[in-house]
Amino acid sequence: MMEEASSQVSGEDVRERARAMVAAAVAEATALGTGAIAALHVTIYAAPDLPREDIRAAIDAVRRGTPAESAELHFAEAPARFICWNCCGLRFEGRDGICPNCGSEALSVPDEIVFALSRVELKLIR
Repeated sequence: MMEEASSQVSGEDVRERARAMVAAAVAEATALGTGAIAALHVTIYAAPDLPREDIRAAIDAVRRGTPAESAELHFAEAPARFICWNCCGLRFEGRDGICPNCGSEALSVPDEIVFALSRVELKLIR
């Protein structure tokens, strides 16, 4: 008998995702030569068992001592995220999973991915 995988995300999973997200933001800032991050924009996907404050706390913990430490955090909620492999690999958010480009049914990103970095704002250093 196969056990069904739990869709609940552990605290360690949240910290690891936050660590990877902050590392990606720092790498982007470093690659572009600024090294300073003004804001992190985070998309939160439907996760009733994971409060936004838990995500914020995980991000705050892992960004200490990094160029993202004083960055503003902006959160936006999205109902779901899909990827269409029929036309061009378009990533989009929506409720029905129908690709806005080609009208095909897209694949849903797994439930355990409850937040993602959507944008990094960099500080211009002159």
